Amino acid sequence: MCRMLVKECGEEDRLQLEIPSIDNILAITINHKNASLDDIGVLESRVEEAYQHLYSYTDEIVVLATCNRFEIYAYTSNPDELLSHARSFFGHLWGKASILRGIDAVRHLFRVAAGLESMIIGETEILSQVRKAYEYARSNAYAGRLLGLLFSRAIHVGKRVRSETRISMGNVGFPGAAVRLAEKMLGSLEGRTIVVVGAGEAGRIIATLVREKYKSAKIVIANRTIDKALELAKLVGGEGYGLEALATFLEKADVVFIAVTSREPILNVEHVKHIRSKPIVIDISVPPAVDPDARRMIAYYGLEDVKRVVDEIIARRLAEVPKAEKIVEEELHVFCKLWARRAADEAIREVMRYAEKVVEEEIGEAMARLRGTGFDGAVATVVEAMARSLVKKLLRPLIVYMHETAQLGEYRVLADISEAFKRELSKRLRTTRG
Repeated sequence: MCRMLVKECGEEDRLQLEIPSIDNILAITINHKNASLDDIGVLESRVEEAYQHLYSYTDEIVVLATCNRFEIYAYTSNPDELLSHARSFFGHLWGKASILRGIDAVRHLFRVAAGLESMIIGETEILSQVRKAYEYARSNAYAGRLLGLLFSRAIHVGKRVRSETRISMGNVGFPGAAVRLAEKMLGSLEGRTIVVVGAGEAGRIIATLVREKYKSAKIVIANRTIDKALELAKLVGGEGYGLEALATFLEKADVVFIAVTSREPILNVEHVKHIRSKPIVIDISVPPAVDPDARRMIAYYGLEDVKRVVDEIIARRLAEVPKAEKIVEEELHVFCKLWARRAADEAIREVMRYAEKVVEEEIGEAMARLRGTGFDGAVATVVEAMARSLVKKLLRPLIVYMHETAQLGEYRVLADISEAFKRELSKRLRTTRG
């Protein structure tokens, strides 16, 4: 798809063409598919060490580190040297690493940004993590225009996939799925009384989701530690109480979400036997926080019920994968064209440097011959403008051809043209110095 060549001249001054080769893009990835989360966790704390250890063997480098992946993206003219030092950095984890080169590395990053490589398909956090990883590398001068193009396109792909498909629709975490289950039962939670038992992370997510979607819902937080209940209640505009008040609110509740860590059930028969209006109780606690006998007296839904909702959401996301993958492949073609244009610009720059040198020399010779003939400054200006215009017109077919050559992937031709002009420029410079 994308082929680039960097050809080194055999001159004694070792002229080297700086035409970027897509084959020099390298990705080293250790993720949830090939390593344990514990292994990844160890690497996640070594981001700066990775930069310090590997940057000198690259032209540009970006380290992407999350709880599910540790990936190094690099542009390097010497991949083998980088891999040798990467082996040393990863140590015993090297055997778990996957190495991707060229367009395969580009495709992988695009898929990562799109959420196609995530543990939970379509998750949205990875896109901001990709952006932050690149911004850190750029701000610290580890990444430049080449990886800048790669990462800017990856971020674009991530945004496009999420705007044109439903791959990120629905909350697949258990707290979010619990809220979705309540919505399936009641249709809407607007104006309802919602009791959230537990002020930990899961309880916070549930309460926050309810408040974000339903401004008129009444939210009550019940927690063993009342200070935490009050803190979360303040965050979501609700009321906070200790667990001893739970029985009071069961009568008034439309939905009770329970997300606690407790060895003993916190909701038993005594709590529910006198309730006239039985609320929906959704319990995502491990172990379950509702006594088995009490479950039969209420509309009880446990982890298995919530998991079915999660599975439904994941199934809908998986159905969107082909659409997302089609977008990734479309964007790969766009990336290759952009990269080719940049490669052509690099080669054309050598042609124009040579042309500028020739124009300067010829104008200088012409001015020397005209001295003493009585010509004025206006004539000199016209001669110079004519010379520059003539060169541009003569070179235009070549410039167009070089752009076409790059788009067709015939980079050897592009490199040869650039090399030829760079050689000639070098000869002229040596002659001038001599």
